[in-house]
Amino acid sequence: MTARAAGKLALAAALTVCGAVPAWAAFDATLPYPAEVALSEAGDKGYVYVRFPGAQRLYTYDLDPTGRSACNEGCMSARPPILAPAGSKPLGEWTVIRRDNGLLQWAYRGKPVYSMFHDAPNAPRGDGEGGVWHLVPYEK
Repeated sequence: MTARAAGKLALAAALTVCGAVPAWAAFDATLPYPAEVALSEAGDKGYVYVRFPGAQRLYTYDLDPTGRSACNEGCMSARPPILAPAGSKPLGEWTVIRRDNGLLQWAYRGKPVYSMFHDAPNAPRGDGEGGVWHLVPYEK
């Protein structure tokens, strides 16, 4: 942990104890996340997770059952999964699932995550596609 991250944690803990911020804060930018993902500050919108490298926004798929990806074979060419290296372990709110082909994939808050092949950084186009694809939301 860097000195900056440790300082943020100490400040957040002190403010929580003093009652300045609620103890149930929904998002902590100091939590760890995978190397295949970057955390980007998006001004007054908050923070957003993006694919690294590439900076494409991340998506979840409503048809994924718990702990599995339903986006395999033909689906994964348009919606590349965010793959995890062999031996990856959970990090903060990030867990690892095993895909049908045996590869590992990152999941955020239990939902496998993907990018969209033709998305440009800062220009996601697939939110709501088919009523089942959704951007991982901004976090405040």
